[in-house]
Amino acid sequence: MSEPKKYTRAEIEAVMPQQDPFLFLDSAVIDGYTAYGTYKIKGDEDFLRGHFKNNPVFPGTIMLEAFGQLGVLYLLKASVPEIAGPVDSSKIFVTSLEMARVMRICRPGDVMEVKAEAVRLRHPIAAFRGHMEVAGERAAFVEKTCLTFDYLKI
Repeated sequence: MSEPKKYTRAEIEAVMPQQDPFLFLDSAVIDGYTAYGTYKIKGDEDFLRGHFKNNPVFPGTIMLEAFGQLGVLYLLKASVPEIAGPVDSSKIFVTSLEMARVMRICRPGDVMEVKAEAVRLRHPIAAFRGHMEVAGERAAFVEKTCLTFDYLKI
């Protein structure tokens, strides 16, 4: 397998279907069957104005969205035999989350560190398990995130 590949925010934006203001990856590393990503909660995210008034809390559902986005990036950029060709970014969708739990409140200034491990890669389904930490504390986990994908027809 190849060496770990690092991606900057600009490189991630260049390939992802999700874009600002709904892209929750600032950097990523893909190493074999595992992907790692980070996102710093800046505090100027529009949804924080109302979640909650005078008490900005990063929504747990968006924390789980970050897992899905890391899985999308993995499908687009990983070099593993199970992904034999280019994947069309417009045809990747999260279809389910199983056994997901958010266990830490995250606020502006926190850096979310996300890990997603591929546990099934068989067209047209990819499954990942992972967890998220903030300052060394477990913030969330998901036993299974499933994505559907379709190879780009060339």
